[in-house]
Amino acid sequence: MAVRVAVIGCGKIAERASLPNLINYKDKAEVKVLCDIDAAKARALKDKFQLSGAEIETNWKKVVKRKDIDVVFVDTPNYLHEEMAVAACKHKKHVLVEKPIAIFAKAADKMAKAAAKNGVYLMVEQTQRFDPVHQAAKKILDSGVLGKIHNIRGRIGHAGPEYWSEGKAHWFYDKSKSGGGAMVDIGVHITDLVRWFAGKKIVEVFATIRTIEKDVKVDDNATVLFKFEDGTKGEIECSWTTRPYEVTTAVYGSKGKMTTSIGTEKPVRVVIAKTGKGDDPNCILEEIYPELGSTASGWENAVHCFIDCVITKNKPLVSGEEGRATMAVINAAYESSAKGKWVKVK
Repeated sequence: MAVRVAVIGCGKIAERASLPNLINYKDKAEVKVLCDIDAAKARALKDKFQLSGAEIETNWKKVVKRKDIDVVFVDTPNYLHEEMAVAACKHKKHVLVEKPIAIFAKAADKMAKAAAKNGVYLMVEQTQRFDPVHQAAKKILDSGVLGKIHNIRGRIGHAGPEYWSEGKAHWFYDKSKSGGGAMVDIGVHITDLVRWFAGKKIVEVFATIRTIEKDVKVDDNATVLFKFEDGTKGEIECSWTTRPYEVTTAVYGSKGKMTTSIGTEKPVRVVIAKTGKGDDPNCILEEIYPELGSTASGWENAVHCFIDCVITKNKPLVSGEEGRATMAVINAAYESSAKGKWVKVK
């Protein structure tokens, strides 16, 4: 029997990510309920995706109590994630929550505890981990071919949420609802990716978070330096003032380096220094361009992975605890920028 899904929040994430990738997995997932405080938005998605069997609901609290629902997708503004996810977990529903897991790490703690206590899965839709480019890169890192990793960098940027969502009146620009600007919206993506690549805990950060170009009350650009638990260095940048869209990383190790760039002809490049005659470590270079093995998007892979986890009872790749660890870094970055000094990640 297919996993029975309720989607709470019928905005652009539901339209562009959740619903298309539930529909193309219809043998394993069935959309039972579309929920939004604006019933017209829910009906519009029902019609667009020809979900004739889906019910429309405006009260999410009724949805999480339904016995004919196995899974809840929380596709709502950030400040609503905690309450909705905790309630869904208490009613024995598995939860896929859109990134960031919550505005504050403390809220993420409550979400993760609710999932563990009730024996359900909570996964954060950190789609960069699920992109085939980054999946291939992670395999390279786990192979040890780069040797000891000592430096890792990442950058993500696009033109801002008004270009793909609902304009500048959107909740993205209301800090009380979003938790911040570019650092929360896409900085959480690149921070999570760098954490995953490194496989180590970030213990301290130094951040410069600013509003440079946009006429908004939240940040549009950020740069953050990371200190990992073993002394490894890290750095990320995120921007709402970048065209075209980009996601890039660079990882430096004792034996070589790896770079990734979404959307390029050879998106993963590995260069290994081989020792030849004498002690010169650079006299022979080996270049590796891994096969990606998939053309699916990170969104598609994330949705399908979560449905598969519910069916097979395997732990999701991005658990509540993982989401919490990433959000703790984001919270520390804002604190660091405000204070102008290094801040420990709590």
